[in-house]
Amino acid sequence: MLRVVAIDDEPLALRQLVAYIRRMPELTLVAQCQSAVEAAGVLARETVDAIFCDINMPDLSGLDLVRSLLSGGEAPLVVFTTAYSQYALEGFEVAAVDYLLKPFSINDFQRAVNRVIERKQQQAALDEAKSQQAAEGAATNDVLYLRADHRTHAIALRDIRYVQAMGEYLRVYADSYARPLTALLSMKRISEQLPPDRFMRIHRSYILNLSRIAHFAKGRVTLTDGTELPIGDSYRSDFEKRLKGRQGGE
Repeated sequence: MLRVVAIDDEPLALRQLVAYIRRMPELTLVAQCQSAVEAAGVLARETVDAIFCDINMPDLSGLDLVRSLLSGGEAPLVVFTTAYSQYALEGFEVAAVDYLLKPFSINDFQRAVNRVIERKQQQAALDEAKSQQAAEGAATNDVLYLRADHRTHAIALRDIRYVQAMGEYLRVYADSYARPLTALLSMKRISEQLPPDRFMRIHRSYILNLSRIAHFAKGRVTLTDGTELPIGDSYRSDFEKRLKGRQGGE
């Protein structure tokens, strides 16, 4: 079952849209909204798979609503409904699954629903593949797939500054994220997946990106962003040898 929201500022059009949704056994209606502003509030509170949204609405258009959702990261799938064919191109520019020109029939609506279901299945297959990689902390093609915050993140290896152990969890500090990503993953597992020519464990609680080292002294290493990390006694000799080897290679 797909959880959906119907959005249209015209009461009769909204009523028809809701009637079509309720005739589809694949859909569950989460809310019906008479403005994009109202819908934005619903979408902030509810988990929604898809929206059926009019484009030309006062205060905030359907296009602007979808753009705001996309700017925030993950967004529901979108089917636009409108009486104005000139909006079709703009609709597809924001990755709409389908475009229904009013008045549309139940058959037209069923076609759009089928496309939403197909797109959702494609997304699920991709997420499953990424989740399998994320469960192992897999690094592929210079990208680390990491499951954190209920989603799978693709993190460029070059952006990772360091990794910190936090009991059964770890935190990944990367340039592309304002806050560290927290994942249920062991340091042993992620250290096996990060390329050893670019990353090194320097403490039982820290793995660092060797390219981010600014300098080190007295059992501590300073990164290029000013972060200071401790070097564990059992890791110090290998760390110093490694750094001397890199200097010699340069």
